[in-house]
Amino acid sequence: MDPVCHRCANTLRTGEEFCPHCGAAQLTVEPVDAGTFPQPAVRPNGDLHLVQWRAAIVAALLVAIPVGLLSALTRTSSLFPIGGGFAVMAIYRQRTTAFTDGRIGWRVGGVLGAISAFFASLAWAVQLLIERFLLHQGAAIDQASQAAAQQAVDSMTKSMATQGPEPPEMLHMLQNFMHFLLSPDGYAWSQLITVVVMSLGIILFAAAGGAIAGRLLAMRTRVQRSL
Repeated sequence: MDPVCHRCANTLRTGEEFCPHCGAAQLTVEPVDAGTFPQPAVRPNGDLHLVQWRAAIVAALLVAIPVGLLSALTRTSSLFPIGGGFAVMAIYRQRTTAFTDGRIGWRVGGVLGAISAFFASLAWAVQLLIERFLLHQGAAIDQASQAAAQQAVDSMTKSMATQGPEPPEMLHMLQNFMHFLLSPDGYAWSQLITVVVMSLGIILFAAAGGAIAGRLLAMRTRVQRSL
């Protein structure tokens, strides 16, 4: 079928670039396979709640050492893990300029807490070794552990007395447990429980600090965009 002019609709010869009747330029369009059209770029972080873990781990390592050491020295302070959660989110945001919110902050803060808990436990163990073997304070450490165990036993004894007579099996089990608390194995068990509780506290407080910081950063971003 011969081509026709798009303006005057007169018949043209194949290959003519201008219509001999009206002089209109003839535009030709080559057929293109649909599969050759450029595809839209896919954002690597299409999920807004996707954490960039490499940057998160690097930021956590930078903050975890001071947080872990300070937590080991204070033992019960929650200030350092919470502050570390704010610090790690600030570093994470600076290194990635990525979207942040409470969910991302909770995850990144949890990573910080886990690493900080490891360093805190390690620092505490080293501190105990130095105090026992280099500073020769083993007797004082054992005395403090025995006093804490004795206090726990006294508390259990008073609780049993107020609750009335216990069944013989229960009474025998409680007596065995109290003897265990006053033994060297009981001292080691109490130290292990203390480390576990301290580590869980560090993880939870660091995650909470990261979640609060992530939410604040998200609110700040929305305010800046609205302005």
